[in-house]
Amino acid sequence: MSDVRRPWPIGSRPGKLAMIGAGALLIGGLSVGPMAFGAAAPPVYPASELNKPSPIPDRIILTPTTTPSGSQKVTWRAEATADTAQAQILEAPRALGQVLPAAGAMKTVMAGSSTPVNTTLGYASTYHTVEFSGLKPNTRYTYRVGDGTNWSAWTDFTTAAAGFQPFSFIYYGDAQNYIDSAVPRVFRQAFADRPQARAIVNAGDLIDSANSEEQWGQWFRAGGFIDSQVNNISIPGNHEYSNGLSTFWRPQFPYPDNGPGNAELKQTAYTVDYQGVRFIGLDSNYQSNATLMAAQTSWLEGLLKDNPNKWTVVTLHHPVYSTTGTRNNPQVRDQWGPLFEKYGVDLVLQGHDHSYGRGNVQTARKSATVHNGVVYVVSVSGGKMYALNNGENWTGNGAEAVSTSQNTQLYQLIDVEADSIRFESRYANGEHHDGFLVRKNGDGERTVNEIRTAENTVGEQVALDKTTVEKRGSLKVSAYGYDPSEQVTVRLRAAAADVSAEERGKGDGHGDVEIGRAQADELGRLTYDLRLPANVKDGTYVVYLESQNQKITSPVVTVTKK
Repeated sequence: MSDVRRPWPIGSRPGKLAMIGAGALLIGGLSVGPMAFGAAAPPVYPASELNKPSPIPDRIILTPTTTPSGSQKVTWRAEATADTAQAQILEAPRALGQVLPAAGAMKTVMAGSSTPVNTTLGYASTYHTVEFSGLKPNTRYTYRVGDGTNWSAWTDFTTAAAGFQPFSFIYYGDAQNYIDSAVPRVFRQAFADRPQARAIVNAGDLIDSANSEEQWGQWFRAGGFIDSQVNNISIPGNHEYSNGLSTFWRPQFPYPDNGPGNAELKQTAYTVDYQGVRFIGLDSNYQSNATLMAAQTSWLEGLLKDNPNKWTVVTLHHPVYSTTGTRNNPQVRDQWGPLFEKYGVDLVLQGHDHSYGRGNVQTARKSATVHNGVVYVVSVSGGKMYALNNGENWTGNGAEAVSTSQNTQLYQLIDVEADSIRFESRYANGEHHDGFLVRKNGDGERTVNEIRTAENTVGEQVALDKTTVEKRGSLKVSAYGYDPSEQVTVRLRAAAADVSAEERGKGDGHGDVEIGRAQADELGRLTYDLRLPANVKDGTYVVYLESQNQKITSPVVTVTKK
């Protein structure tokens, strides 16, 4: 029986009762509703009151240090003086409240900085930052922040492992608009899908007006408690700039000061190594400033050239390949794009275009479902949307757009393993939109594989080194898209339309001949040297590769006499 709940029929007793109830509610609404007698609508609650700071900490957020396995930064806002702002931390206990921490288990750390920011609402918001150091790797801690009297709730975070460990992170494009209404459900759904996420990457334009106290308040409320227990890795978009960088940026986001060294790029271009992934944040807002672009380019190449991590993720705001309208970012593409390709960056996560696009350079394409290049992604989490431009900015610059979408709010879930990265983009309602799997071996070789469907696991996807071969000759066969070590049966199948299924099965050299078996490598690639059996007749054939996951064929090959 279906568990879909259908409405009651009008003629049934429950249906009649429902109609009576609805009528009563309607009458009641007319008699007691605030608009029934022309009463004025309630006033909008003032932003100055809603966002006003108090001694109780709010806007609590984790930001990574350069040593995330042994230290952690926490920032919050509160009416507290520099000499009272503090935090307490201990290894996460089984219980708190009536159960007091063991003697000596809890450590108190005074804030290292307290920075007031003059706001558009007529008061100052003061941000305090504490750095916890001397922490154990891969260990869960409990902390709270306050002034010694007024405290936040106890909150947990886990330090990074000292070396590689699998982990997940979340990526958002621009929030920017409808931050108080449409964005929160995206943030909450993403966290519901990956509650174990260790980091959240924001590709700029977190808000619309750089120095709006109201919008920054909306952004922090949209994330809520999530920001206080998951590390935030954000870079500024163009909306974080208004006659200079937002005055909120550095007090809220005290990122590592390990960028190119220019004062303008402090804590907007930075890098963090986290459990085998090198995260690199770039500030793409200086495309017209040759000095700052050159400084970032040189710094970027140094990070990519000398990188002990297996995986590399770069985030910037303005896309290398734009999805929208007439937008184009040639300085980004010409200066940074070649470095991404040369040094094998795995993911480039971007925003700005208020739509979705995912693709790669055309020369990286290996089969219908596999390439071995950098993956470029553009996404949006907020409620403002732009129309797509049919991919001209991709194809006109040597790239291809594999997946695009407009009028959608999205979040991305990224799961990092030792030999693979799984990427999935989902709509605000949790439904799947797009996804792929990156595999990489110890030599740095990589394949990027589409998620399998019934449609993309069949058809002509087998490559041959030639399409004409003499009897008893050989062919070099290659294919992609397999699981590591997947077993594949290699067949030579007559291509002529007049060969019946019965003739194919005779194995007499004219129909369907099993040649041998092969095994895919650790990246899902298959290569096979096919030597034609002596009994294969003159004619046209296809190489047919059959496995658990794919049934694919080659172009037609002609077998001729010597």
